[in-house]
Amino acid sequence: MPGVPRKYVGVMFKCCHVYTRIYLNKAGTAYTGKCPKCAAKITLKVGAGGSDSRFWTAQ
Repeated sequence: MPGVPRKYVGVMFKCCHVYTRIYLNKAGTAYTGKCPKCAAKITLKVGAGGSDSRFWTAQ
């Protein structure tokens, strides 16, 4: 929807020392994305008992 901000979390990819945002998928079940330099994939599942952290570090 235009004008509605998408939910995201910030991720620091240690593999290439870069920071980027990854966005909530359309189903609302996980935040998915990849490193902008080497394309390493990351998925953070959404669920009960999880974390409310907005920033992550990926190995």
